[in-house]
Amino acid sequence: KRRSYAEVQRELMVSQIGSLEAEVQTLRATTAAVTAAQPIRLHGSGTTNPSKYFWQVMELFRERARMQLHMTYRAIGSSSGQFEFVGEDNDFAPFNDFGSGDIPMTKTNYDAVKAAGHDMVHIPFATSAIAIFHSVPASAHGGSAIKLTGCVLAKIFSRQIKTWDDAEIVALNPGLSVPANTNIKVVHRVLGSSSTSGTTEYLEGVCPESWSLGSGSTITWPDDTFTAEGSGGMASFIQENEYAIGYLDAGHGHSLKFQEVALRNKDGLSLVSAQADIGAAADGTTFPAADADWSAVNLYDKPGATTWPITVFSYFYVRKDLSTMHPHTAALLKAFLTFSWSEEGKSLLGDFDFTPLPDSMVTFNENTVIGMMWPAG
Repeated sequence: KRRSYAEVQRELMVSQIGSLEAEVQTLRATTAAVTAAQPIRLHGSGTTNPSKYFWQVMELFRERARMQLHMTYRAIGSSSGQFEFVGEDNDFAPFNDFGSGDIPMTKTNYDAVKAAGHDMVHIPFATSAIAIFHSVPASAHGGSAIKLTGCVLAKIFSRQIKTWDDAEIVALNPGLSVPANTNIKVVHRVLGSSSTSGTTEYLEGVCPESWSLGSGSTITWPDDTFTAEGSGGMASFIQENEYAIGYLDAGHGHSLKFQEVALRNKDGLSLVSAQADIGAAADGTTFPAADADWSAVNLYDKPGATTWPITVFSYFYVRKDLSTMHPHTAALLKAFLTFSWSEEGKSLLGDFDFTPLPDSMVTFNENTVIGMMWPAG
């Protein structure tokens, strides 16, 4: 029986559809293989202080993701993180997907980003304490915290006070008993550090008459002080040298069970950071718009009976316009940012001695993220 033209065409169409379906399945398999072989990447760099928290969050993301993730964070210090974020040596394209620091972007760096035609935002994600730790043997002070004022600390770090039995220290600690003329081994960070910036800005503000070394992530210290590279180097020096004193993020020092100085706060009360309400320093503070210059923002020496005098925000530095970022990377970055103020993220911050943000700052950050420019899709 002869077939009609329509029947012949129908059979041909069925055959072509079958071939197309096979090609689609092959294409899907190939795409899946390529996707599996190409992980979604996210890279950050900056301050050492929250690095363990970041690494823990990244590990959680990798465990829960259905696709392969390659997430890294290099703990290189706030100043280096700002340098990589600004990207001045890279035609002002950042070397990282986000930066992080315990200090705001310096005015010089912020202005450089703006002058290059870009906008950036500050996203605070936690508050934390910079604390003063020492290695005076417990037998010399009976296990009680050694008390210092901001001015006495300024004199110690600037080497106007050089021995632990100096009259000004003994007046604050009448039970302190150390060998006569025991040298105070002042140790400080050698490279750009937000901890250096926080400590020196605090000293400059609280006791300018006793602190003339300036402030910033690096300063010129007296010749008879000791240097340490990174928080790890600072911690090692305090561990290995009796009668040393230095500054560290509080969580790091607490994890090593270091002895902490009880610092007098603005209300005249002496306390260690573990006794303080770290988040209280942010109460009532007014902040600029997220994409404005934050270089003048600080939480040092704020009032309150339980307020810690050297409190800092930890920030994400992020470009405001991310429309040209790969959509997968942008989605991962957004998830990473917002995790820090989720209930799970806030709980995890507490595990690393950070204080989560108050609700008002969470709302501020949510509006910042909404106002950023993200890639389509």
